[in-house]
Amino acid sequence: MTVTQAERTTFALLGDVRFPTGSEDDLLGSGHLAARGLGILSARFGSFSPHANIGFLFRSGDLQNNAVLATVGFDHLMAPWATLAADLVSEFQVGESKLRLPGTVTYDAPFRRTVEPTNIPTERDDQINGSFGFKFATGAGITLVANTQWPLNRGGLRPNLLWTAGLEYNF
Repeated sequence: MTVTQAERTTFALLGDVRFPTGSEDDLLGSGHLAARGLGILSARFGSFSPHANIGFLFRSGDLQNNAVLATVGFDHLMAPWATLAADLVSEFQVGESKLRLPGTVTYDAPFRRTVEPTNIPTERDDQINGSFGFKFATGAGITLVANTQWPLNRGGLRPNLLWTAGLEYNF
């Protein structure tokens, strides 16, 4: 929803709610409500378009933390058929982690020994990612989209590189 718009800048609000549908036992959904609200500021200076988003993510699960969301980046129209996009995307955990890790396990038979059942660190689950991508428009009305995202910190369980590619067609 656009709140205000000037010649070069626009401010909007975004709301998103994800309901606990699907089956948590079949790994189809989290089983909990998630809702987020964002304030979005964008501008345009010729072919350069910077943007910034800030918001809050609410998670209703007992083992999931809420988060503050922040993104800053830009799109740059390099040619009538090519656009470059770069972003810094972050999610900062609110409060102490609700994740409870198992403690040391001791076995007495056939001899006494201790085992650490996990090597997950007990640290904040803040995530900061870099994103870099392109859009290429073709003469046939098809847009090719390619993007990469990589972690800039060690928080959370994430791949070393995430890439996406797609085709877009407007009719």
